[in-house]
Amino acid sequence: MDRTKRFETLAGGISIGSEIITAGTLSGVFVDKKDGKLVLVSNWHVFEGQPGKTKVLQPGPYDGGGKDDVVGVVKRFVELDKQGKLPWWKRIICFFFGWLLEEWCLGSKEPNRVDVACASFDPVDPNRKIEKGVYMDDGRILHPSGTHPGDEIVGKKVWKVGRTTGFGVGEVVADSAKLKVWYGDRWILFEDVVLVEGRCEGGDSGSPVFLMKGDQPSEDDQLVGLLFAGSSRYYVFCKYKNIVEELGVEWV
Repeated sequence: MDRTKRFETLAGGISIGSEIITAGTLSGVFVDKKDGKLVLVSNWHVFEGQPGKTKVLQPGPYDGGGKDDVVGVVKRFVELDKQGKLPWWKRIICFFFGWLLEEWCLGSKEPNRVDVACASFDPVDPNRKIEKGVYMDDGRILHPSGTHPGDEIVGKKVWKVGRTTGFGVGEVVADSAKLKVWYGDRWILFEDVVLVEGRCEGGDSGSPVFLMKGDQPSEDDQLVGLLFAGSSRYYVFCKYKNIVEELGVEWV
């Protein structure tokens, strides 16, 4: 299945992005605990922009999304730079030499637990709709209804669906990790996140991650978090319990 195409029905695991980024993955449809409305959820760096102003496109701009593909507007996000962004001159230096200057290019010394944001669903095309669940590689939508906080899962099998690599199974190797992630012009510190031995690539950011109960994906599996960084061998996801607490949304 081509996850980078335009979908009339939006569900987790397909291309999406704000108008100012390239493309990431739609995590899925959640309920906003603040007003009870259904919202689209992904990483902050996928829905980057100004709440109430920045448009969200499906597919993302890199995949051809344009003005006719607007599906909503950024609603809110969890701030990553709690102590403020680096000054412009420092960001330029870090853009080129950040890999060598890790401590100097650290955006904030206060750890984050999530990289997450939500957007309203207000498509310019009235024929577009949303469905709770995630797209599998055969094109069907699976509807896992349960959730798991993300604690005490070392050694457990998980699966994800992402815009670039699609479906993939991994194994949890740490469930309370502390690490730094490179965000293009600065390092961001995270704690209480989950490290998985499994494959991801650029564009998979936002992939929903599920705790497996059997040998194959099923509707009995539980949403356990959202992927926000990784490589061809490992990826990291933020825990579902922290997403609920800090962003104020729930899986439906």
